[in-house]
Amino acid sequence: MRVAVVRRQCGLGLGGAERYCANVAIWLSRLGHKVTVIADSSTVEGLDFKRARVWGRGSILKNLSFFHSVRSVLKAGEFDCIYGLSRIRGADFLRISDPLHRAWLELGYSGSKIPWQLRRITPRHLSLLIQEKEAIESTRFVITNSNLVKEQVIKYYRLEPQRVITIYNGVDLDRFHPVKESQRRRLRASLSLGKKDSFLILFVGSDWKRKGLLNLLEAVSALKRHVDFHLFVIGVEAGKGLLRTCQGLSLLENVSFFGKRGDVERFYMACDLLCLPTHYDPFANVCLEAMACGMPVVTTETNGASELVERVDEGLVVGPGDVDALKGAIQRIANMKSSERSALGEGCAHLAKKFGWDSHVKRLVEYFSS
Repeated sequence: MRVAVVRRQCGLGLGGAERYCANVAIWLSRLGHKVTVIADSSTVEGLDFKRARVWGRGSILKNLSFFHSVRSVLKAGEFDCIYGLSRIRGADFLRISDPLHRAWLELGYSGSKIPWQLRRITPRHLSLLIQEKEAIESTRFVITNSNLVKEQVIKYYRLEPQRVITIYNGVDLDRFHPVKESQRRRLRASLSLGKKDSFLILFVGSDWKRKGLLNLLEAVSALKRHVDFHLFVIGVEAGKGLLRTCQGLSLLENVSFFGKRGDVERFYMACDLLCLPTHYDPFANVCLEAMACGMPVVTTETNGASELVERVDEGLVVGPGDVDALKGAIQRIANMKSSERSALGEGCAHLAKKFGWDSHVKRLVEYFSS
């Protein structure tokens, strides 16, 4: 089967959606399909690549130019299946990789001074909404990575339920896996900056405002009297604003910012808890990656990945913006006996094994071939 996989950027060393693009393309090729990556840039070697050029500055022009560039590239090729991972027109299967913009307008700006109804007519939001609507209405099927997003697509775009398919994300089980306790102790010693005996909390995500980092800082600040902890923040630089926030919460000695890292699996294997109190994520890949490493995850019900997390323990999922519930969930895990926490991690790893990339792509192919 000749498959076009479309995403503005594609590469294993990039963000979650871009890594997804790379993994799907690689695994489709391994299964014997002829894969063409259509993107503005791709770091995946050994696969056919067609460039859909992005031009201009700012998100409006970049999104619009890719939206139109893809159409001409697709017309020039012959494909049995077009798998769209960005907002594009005419995909056979369109995967909602980014936050559904129509849903995010309400979720992300619910408490703002400017109501979302007014924001939607600003040039940036209007442009994204038009592209999203065209992409969804022109595709044969929408693939969502959670039932959360499936329900949102049906609600906001009035699609028939049979046109919306939920397939949870895949995870690289060779890279993300549990380690022996001896190796874990060595990793803790190398990463914890003298805090190896503390309860180590991990946050991973670059869009830290949407991912709820401020809520997490408030929650752990309230824990200081009860738990000896240290928080590692991956994907975020220690800017002046965040440092002032940490100072105001008396957290400067309890938080370390690491910026972007290519070895995030070492942190999953070393820390005690991943905490991602996101305000909205279709499915945060970092949650499944952490679970595959045997690490418990606390997240919110507005993260599609919570549908897997709650299968292990419903108490690991809290409401978005609920700092008290977040504090309580973290404290509960911190106060567990080591044997209880290990059992919880084993449950996470056991569930994650069901979502390897081979299983994910084989299920995709079943739909592509139908």
